[in-house]
Order: sequence, then C-alpha cells, then structure tokens
Amino acid sequence: QARKEPEEPPAPIYLNIQELREEAAAAGSAPEEPGSSVSDWETHTDTDSGHLFYYNPVTGETTWDCPFGQAEDG
Repeated sequence: QARKEPEEPPAPIYLNIQELREEAAAAGSAPEEPGSSVSDWETHTDTDSGHLFYYNPVTGETTWDCPFGQAEDG
C-alpha cells in the first residue's frame, strides 16, 4: 500500500509566470526576424464545426491550413 503523505497544499506550477510574461512582452516589442516561425502557431478547435484551426498570437493570424511542415513540402 502507498503511504499517504500529510495533506499539504499543492505547490504553484507557474512560479515564474510574471517573469515569462515580461520576457514575452520584451520579445514581442523587438522581433528578431520578419515573419513568423512554426513554433509561434497554436492549434485550436473551432467550437461550431469541431475542425482544427491554427492561430499565431505573434501576428494575430488564423488559418485552416496547417502551418507545420510547410518547410518539408516539396
């Protein structure tokens, strides 16, 4: 049987969330290169249709077409 530990509140996961927000804001105000990188894209599900779409918070762009793997296409 597993030994039950004394009840303790869980440690916060995002200890450095404010620091991360500041870094993101600083990076957003001084873009290193024009355009967007693949890592900027987020995958979301459209609530009406249930289909996946892609959102880039850096540029504010949304698209139905997958931005991942564009470099691999011939």
